[in-house]
Amino acid sequence: MKRNYVWFIFLSLIWPLVQILIFGLRFQRLPDNIWESFYFLPMGIFSAAFLLFMLGKTAVRTTRVSTIVGYLVACPIALVGGLGGGLVLSPLLGVTLFGAVPLMVGTAVGYGMGKLVSNSGNVPR
Repeated sequence: MKRNYVWFIFLSLIWPLVQILIFGLRFQRLPDNIWESFYFLPMGIFSAAFLLFMLGKTAVRTTRVSTIVGYLVACPIALVGGLGGGLVLSPLLGVTLFGAVPLMVGTAVGYGMGKLVSNSGNVPR
């Protein structure tokens, strides 16, 4: 159980850090107000909680791997959605909505695909 907390903290904090990294690579400096990067924190919290919840629902390795792959495939979409969502709605709401939802959908699709494959009986457990 203690390992889940470490992953939760890591996955929650990675999104603000990625935004700072992208800003730094693009503009060759850190943002003037670095705390604005933490608009990405709720996105990380919701998506990390959902990912860990879905991973905790299964003991089958195939489903766990496909759930993680679904999350990873959705990451670029969530990053673009989070960056654009902050321009469409208020920054906190836009980043959370347009960033966390794609991550949750990708995680759920990966989980569903893993369940489908593991229930077919052709996969070693």
